[in-house]
Amino acid sequence: MSIRFAQQWLDIVCRIVPQTQAAVLMVSDADRKALRLLAKWPENIADAAELSAICKLVLEKNQPSCVPNVVQADQRHYDFFGLPVFDGSALLGVIVLKLEHSLTDRREAVFAILEQSVEWWRLAQSRLQQNDNFYSSVVGLLAACFEQNSYREILISLGTELTRMLNCDRVAIGEFKDNYSTVVAISNNAQFDQQANLLQKIADAMDEAIEQDSVVVVPDVKSVAIQRAHQEIVRKYGYGSLLTVPMLHGGKFIGAVTLLRSEEQAFDKETVLLCEQALALLSPHLALKKLDEQALTVKIGIKLKQRLAELLGVKQFKVKLTVLGLVLFLSISALLRGDFRLTADAVLEGKIQRVVAAPIAGFLQSAAVRAGDTVRQGELMASLDDAELQLELNKLDGQLQKFRREYREALSGGDLVKVRVISAQIEQADAEMELTRQQLQKINLAAPFDGVVIEGDLSQKLGSPVERGEILFKIAPLEGYRIILKVDESLISYVQVGQKGELVLASMPSQTFPLQVQKITAVAKTDSGKNIFRVEASLENAPELLRPGMEGIGKIAAGRASLLWIWSHDMLAWLRLWIWSW
Repeated sequence: MSIRFAQQWLDIVCRIVPQTQAAVLMVSDADRKALRLLAKWPENIADAAELSAICKLVLEKNQPSCVPNVVQADQRHYDFFGLPVFDGSALLGVIVLKLEHSLTDRREAVFAILEQSVEWWRLAQSRLQQNDNFYSSVVGLLAACFEQNSYREILISLGTELTRMLNCDRVAIGEFKDNYSTVVAISNNAQFDQQANLLQKIADAMDEAIEQDSVVVVPDVKSVAIQRAHQEIVRKYGYGSLLTVPMLHGGKFIGAVTLLRSEEQAFDKETVLLCEQALALLSPHLALKKLDEQALTVKIGIKLKQRLAELLGVKQFKVKLTVLGLVLFLSISALLRGDFRLTADAVLEGKIQRVVAAPIAGFLQSAAVRAGDTVRQGELMASLDDAELQLELNKLDGQLQKFRREYREALSGGDLVKVRVISAQIEQADAEMELTRQQLQKINLAAPFDGVVIEGDLSQKLGSPVERGEILFKIAPLEGYRIILKVDESLISYVQVGQKGELVLASMPSQTFPLQVQKITAVAKTDSGKNIFRVEASLENAPELLRPGMEGIGKIAAGRASLLWIWSHDMLAWLRLWIWSW
């Protein structure tokens, strides 16, 4: 490769890749044992040591490499890209680019452009031994196109330069979309009628070349390609020589170029090769320029279409099969309906609960039962010490005898005033004695009805003082239960009076008990870090084994809904609340 061509080639590559700050092209020497600098961009770059270091890194890895976000002395950030170029297994050289740092990942795009560009390098190393003027003509053609600002201007410039350089009557450029070609530019004619017969025939000729994935040259007696559309242009419009070259980008056809000459100027091999090489390098630039000028909605649509094509392709079959299975599962679960049941912790309580409280202040003498014991009506449960009451009763009896004796003495002496005073004292003493007798009758605490003791264990408190009204026991009857369901506040809106459900107790996990919602409390409270509502439910036909205080899990039937909603409604409710909070 000549130094002149290498410099022109590197200049074009740096124009194609956006935000390029510097670049070097290093090639192997004759014996392919060392690399030497062949071209650099810009040509007046003073120090290429940092780029040479990236070349060494690329050679060590022997694969395309990227060193992102490198901070240099000027405190600016740069990305370095390096690509080794091989001809078969032989290393031709290395190209290194220095770009301004970008926050977005652009590795795939940059390496794709470099891969397309190095095709020229390989062609230059081929045995065709084209002269320097050949490559200079190609580079000049490309440079004229790269100088244009818009996609439309590039097309017009390409057609004009090809017409001038190759002495063509006309050059038509077409785009390939939806399996058909459309002429979008023609040399020496900025405005043209899309319905013109000639343009339609040229589009057919482009389709003919693209379908065969081959360059079509007319006349060419040695060619085995189908030339029906091209021959029709020759017969009807008098162009004796035609050349159609398809354009590829990313493995897909993006269009074609058709060159038309008179019969006296047939297309030779050098002209065909020049067009092939020029369009091979220009095609990526055309595709990127067209994409860059499209509206944002069009870009999004193209990206989605590419992703969909990747999803439906044969690559990553296991991942796609998994995704397909997940989609089918979600679709089926969204169509199928099931029973929506609310789950809540449950506690068994008696319908009636009575407390046994201390009738007087005193000291605990005995405790015959404790929590969990079954008692019968009138059965002794506990008793209080009566020593103080007996002493008080004896004291009051002595005072009463004294008052009666004084009353008799005052009555015999005729002291009516003293008689009235002592009479009142006697009545007071009688009342206090009656009160003490009643208190003595209450020191024995008996069960008010048949039931089970659900709270109270006084066996460890014998001899300790108790205050009047202090609760000593709680008793619940042996029949007639209610269930207290602790429903989370996020589910309370689905609960209604009359709904049915089931209860499973921890002590009897193999047996279920039917329940029915009877009452929903209007006040929430905190339980185990959650905000819950108490929901009362009735339990009918309860077996004798049940006891108040048993715990378990209750489920309330709240209607039918899709399985997908049943599984995901908690998460959806949380997501809605989180979005609303923002």
